[in-house]
Amino acid sequence: MHTYDIQLRRTDMDAQQHLNNVVFAQYLDEARADLLDRYASGGEPWRVVVAGQRLSYHLPLVFRAAPVTVTSAVEKLGTTSFTLVHEVRDGEYRYLSATSTLVAIADGAPRPLTRGEREYLMTLAVPGA
Repeated sequence: MHTYDIQLRRTDMDAQQHLNNVVFAQYLDEARADLLDRYASGGEPWRVVVAGQRLSYHLPLVFRAAPVTVTSAVEKLGTTSFTLVHEVRDGEYRYLSATSTLVAIADGAPRPLTRGEREYLMTLAVPGA
């Protein structure tokens, strides 16, 4: 499992003074970027697109000094794509759960994941996946 801490910013809040729903998606993007940056095939950055994303909101997240943690794990690994499961939480509460399906691309088209990419992603797999 991959973890990524994010410090809330006052500008992330909406008119009701809780985290804007679009910002949750940005937090997931930051966490995914960190997850992918930890493995670079031959020094090359990952070339992936988000093919689908589903967010489920559980509790409003209001501004506070303590950061939240985005956890991510690989739920499914395909030939050209993989699905991540995410949670945004702190030590006590889960604010959001989500899934993101990413597709590896080259020259604007899907490409098979390399052996190295697959091996790295398997280290992040949900047990039993």
